[in-house]
Amino acid sequence: MIKKFNDLNYYELLKIQYNASSFEVRQAYKNILAIYEESSLATYALFAEDERKAILGKIEKAFSTLIDDEKRNAYDKSLVDIGEIPKNLLTAKERQKAIPLIQVNTAMTKDNNLARIRKKIKEQGTGKLASVMLNRDFISGQDLKNLRESLGIELEEVFEATKISPTALEAIERDDLTNLPPKIYLKSFLKSYAEVLQLDAKQLVEGYVKNMEKS
Repeated sequence: MIKKFNDLNYYELLKIQYNASSFEVRQAYKNILAIYEESSLATYALFAEDERKAILGKIEKAFSTLIDDEKRNAYDKSLVDIGEIPKNLLTAKERQKAIPLIQVNTAMTKDNNLARIRKKIKEQGTGKLASVMLNRDFISGQDLKNLRESLGIELEEVFEATKISPTALEAIERDDLTNLPPKIYLKSFLKSYAEVLQLDAKQLVEGYVKNMEKS
């Protein structure tokens, strides 16, 4: 029997195996996002706007769960409890994790990403563009994007350094009020973004929120 969309578990939704690597999770997320995003011709006529947003919301939740080891472990165990995953498969996964071929330190990876970004900033310098932007009363997402691109920093690098989802980062840079997170989360995201680009977080948050509220 074919499952309805709402009945799919996160692995089925992203079309990956239960033992998929983080890289495979990220690639699957990008692939399925491209299918359901607003500009996709493949699904434009198939779903109403509220249906498409609900689908994208579940995709986002699936990605944020499976990309985080702690959340993923808890989710896997919940699937075992309801019989979605055979218990021996979960046990095998845990045994493999006990003797990893490559030890990945998440904190170290994040530090490496930040170091790489800061090296670019040191070489390029935020300079006049950042100064002009921060002295404005209103700061747009396009201002942020222009600064990031002038420094040669990819959006993926900001994601790796902050763990803010690419969807949320893109919404911030597009001033996409419909898809921006609630203000309490938005301010936190902007603060993290500012820290990555070595900007004054208070000025950035205040300017962006003012710009958002006048729209």
